[in-house]
Amino acid sequence: MRLDLHHRPTLLKSWLATLHAPELTVSPRLVGPLPGWGQLVRSALAWHLVYALVAYAGALFVSRSDATSGIALILHDGGLPAVLLATVIIWWLGVGLSTALWWAGVQRARNRG
Repeated sequence: MRLDLHHRPTLLKSWLATLHAPELTVSPRLVGPLPGWGQLVRSALAWHLVYALVAYAGALFVSRSDATSGIALILHDGGLPAVLLATVIIWWLGVGLSTALWWAGVQRARNRG
């Protein structure tokens, strides 16, 4: 069954299934069926927890390093609030980038018909 990538609920399921499924990819599935909502939401929550922990670990590592870059100094001098802000920024930049790549794939699929 070919997925209707113009249908909003299908688009949301496609996004969840593409970026949060066990086989992580940024290319949208064009053929269904897609997993159920419950499985997709649980998987998305688990992935976002992992994304946030990795972003936190990265921000914490930079804040405690001996690096002298502007960002490292800001994180070091800003303490926990700066590390948490950097965590959120890193996390959402990753989400935004992967979503943009997925959306580009949706646009290509729509243009192919």
